[in-house]
Amino acid sequence: MPSQSEHLYKAVHNKQFADGVEPSTPTSVGWALTALFYSALHYVEAFNAKYNCHFSKHEDLNRDISRNPQLQKIFEDYKDLSNFSWNARYQAVHYGAAELTEALECHAVIQGHIDTLLAA
Repeated sequence: MPSQSEHLYKAVHNKQFADGVEPSTPTSVGWALTALFYSALHYVEAFNAKYNCHFSKHEDLNRDISRNPQLQKIFEDYKDLSNFSWNARYQAVHYGAAELTEALECHAVIQGHIDTLLAA
C-alpha cells in the first residue's frame, strides 16, 4: 500500500497536471476534472494512510468519507469531483470553464481540510 508521502506526491502532481491543462475543449476540461478528482482521492488516502487504513474500491472510500466524522465535512465536495470525473469519462458530458471553476473550489476545500488534519 502506498505511504502517506506517496499519496501526497500523487495528489500534488495530479493537481499540477490539472492546472497545466489548457481548458480549450470539453475533452481537455474533462481530463482536468478527472485529474482534480484523483488528486482529491490521494489527499484523502494520505489522511487514511496516517492510520494505516487503505481502500481498494471507490465505493468503500466513499462510504468511509461519508461516515468518518473527520472527513464528513468534505463528502459533498468529494462527491461533486467524483461525479464530474465520471460524467466526463463515461457519459460524454461536455464540461467547460464554469464546471472547472467549481471543481477547483471543491478541490481547494478538500486539500485545505486534509492539510489541517495532517498537521494535527
